[in-house]
Formats: sequence, structure tokens, C-alpha cells
Amino acid sequence: MQPIFVGRQPIFDARERIVGFELLFRTGQHRYADIQDGDSATSDLLRSAFVDIGLEHLVGDHLAFVNLTRSFLEHEALEHLPPDQVVLELLEDIEIDAEVVAAVRKLKERGFRIALDDFQFKESHSPLVELADLVKLDVLALDTAGLRAEIAHLQRFGVELLAEKVETAESYGQCHELGFRYFQGFHLSLPHVIEGQRLETLEVALLQLIETLQDPDPNPETLDRLISADPGLSLQILRLANSPIYRGARPIESLHQAILRLGQARIKRLALLLILHGAGGGSQGIEQVMIRARMALLVARSLNLPAAVQDRYFTLGMLSGLERALGMPLARMLSEMHLSTDMEDALLRRNGALAPVLELIEAFEYPEIPLPMDRSPIPTPLAGQLYMEAVGWAEEVLDQLRGN
Repeated sequence: MQPIFVGRQPIFDARERIVGFELLFRTGQHRYADIQDGDSATSDLLRSAFVDIGLEHLVGDHLAFVNLTRSFLEHEALEHLPPDQVVLELLEDIEIDAEVVAAVRKLKERGFRIALDDFQFKESHSPLVELADLVKLDVLALDTAGLRAEIAHLQRFGVELLAEKVETAESYGQCHELGFRYFQGFHLSLPHVIEGQRLETLEVALLQLIETLQDPDPNPETLDRLISADPGLSLQILRLANSPIYRGARPIESLHQAILRLGQARIKRLALLLILHGAGGGSQGIEQVMIRARMALLVARSLNLPAAVQDRYFTLGMLSGLERALGMPLARMLSEMHLSTDMEDALLRRNGALAPVLELIEAFEYPEIPLPMDRSPIPTPLAGQLYMEAVGWAEEVLDQLRGN
């Protein structure tokens, strides 16, 4: 059976929450596509995403953004797509005429949301823009004056704006200031390539390893066996064990020695983070996971909770950042991990006894979110100190992994 590949690039809102994924045609496990025929690429993508792999595995409960060529605007394949979850993107090379506008109007009547990709406004485009829900502006193709001009033209139509190809922190900040509602680009997350034949195997293997490492009392032999199965993970553990963060009087030369020196609980937590670090997520997403995990652990310690509960807090913080780091829908990941009800309630619905921990962490990540004063598990001044400590720890660990 021929392998099937689909690229996914997350789309974020202004709070950096994933709202959807743009599905991208791919011919192999790389970040670009050799597209010779747009219609053929669209056909292959629709079949791969909606038949071979399945939308629930690709995007979970999020929106799926799908590029369309002109000939697909009235294609029968669209009849099988769920309008409530699919955003249809009209490619920039489509010539806008009365026929296109009529086809888009029919799609709108069927419940689809319409996005205009790589858009640059012309007055003759007005009938199509009136039907659109979202317009994507290429921030690499337009300077600041050009972006302002496009935004001014589009304001009267009431469409939502998405900044695409956001590749630097400076560009991201500028787009925030200009009022964009959604963001997409390498600064936030690289595309992830999913292979249809191996999606389930790879995903489940990763999550099973994470689940196994959550054992509250693993013995050194079990940890040694699990970590040794991944040579890259073993090497990273040894590197950290000999780093200034944890280094002792004598160098560590075996994984068993590292486990004995650092302790089973610490090794387990480090292994969880290192697995994610090696899973291909963007560095910014991995750093956020590390900060969240460390912050949750420090909160538990400040409350003098038992060691087993401290590990649960660490796992809670780590899992809360997985969606961005790995580009997988959180609900899909959690379905494979058999977590407790209170953990799932906190992660998916921000309900229950554990939810205030995540609310506290998110309030430090996003200044516009107020601190949960009446629900915070610890005093606000202490929380600020612990968050800065978590940031420093994450930066130090990542520096060691980069060999700095």
C-alpha cells in the first residue's frame, strides 16, 4: 500500500490557542510539496485527509482549512465534507468572476465558511469579499504600509483577518498591533507531516511511552529498559546528568548511574520532557511545555503535597502544552492515555480541583488574562517567583540540550 502524507500547520488565535489546522498536500515526509497539477494535488489531499487518515485524527475538534482550485468549487467531493468543521480556502490564482462568485454563494448556503488565501484587494473583488468569512494576508509579501492599506479596504466588509507567514517575533508583534485575529507561520509552529499508514502507530507509541513513565513508583530497572530503547533519549539523559545543572563530583558514564544519581522521580520527569523535545515540535512550543510542567511541580511543592501528587501536577502542566508542541489535537492524545477524570476535566474543560493550577500558569503567559485571585492555590507574589524560577530552569535545560 502506498504511503499517504498530509501536512498540517496550526492556526492560532490572539491568545496562541489552536483554532484549526491548514491541511497541506505533501508527497513525502518533508515540509514542502512538489505540486505539478493543482487539481490533482487538491484531489489527493481531500482523499488522504478525509478518507485514508480521517479528519478526527488530523484535527480532532478543530477547524480544517482546505485549499481549493477553481475547478473544485463545484466538485462533488465537497458534498462529503462536514460544513461545520471545514473552512474552504480559495487560492490566490483563481480569477474572480461571476461564475466563481455564484459557486461560492452556493457553498455558503450549504454552511461552509470561506477564506481568501494570499489576498490583495481590488474593488472588483468586492462581491467575493462580501461572501468571505476570513481573509488571509501574506505578511512577507506586504510591508507595513501595504498591510494597513489592505486592512483599511477590508474593514467595511466585516471579515476576520489572518496573518500568514508570520516568521519572526517582530512580525508577530506587529500583526497583533494591527488587529489581526488569527496567526499562522513558522514563528508559532512549523507544519507537521502525517503519514496515513503510520499515524496510529506513531501516535500511540509516543503516548504509551508517556503513559508508562507516569507510573508513580517505577523501579530503576524499568526506567533503564524504557529509556535505553531510545538511544537518543539515553544520550540526552546522560548529557543532562553531566551538565552543570545536576553534575556531581564524578562523571556519569551509564544510564543506570544517572538514574541512581538524579533519582527515579527526576529521571522520569526529564525523560517525559526529552521525549517531547525529540518528537519534532517547535522550540517555542517545547519551552512552553517545560515551563508549564516545572511551574505546576513548584506549585505542588510549595503546598507540601506528597511526591506522587507533585508528579501529577508536573504531568498536568506538561500535557496542557502538548497540543501546541506536537501539533496533535489534545482530545485525541488524551483518549489514548487513560487519565483520571479530574485530570481530563482540568485539561479539556478547565473544570475541577486541578483547573486553578492551569489558570494560574496561563495568567502569567498571557498578560490579558487576570490572575485567578480567588481561585489561586498559592499567593500571587509567590506564584510570580515560582514562574520566573520555572522559566529559568527551562532555559537552562534547553541550553544544555543545544550544547551551549
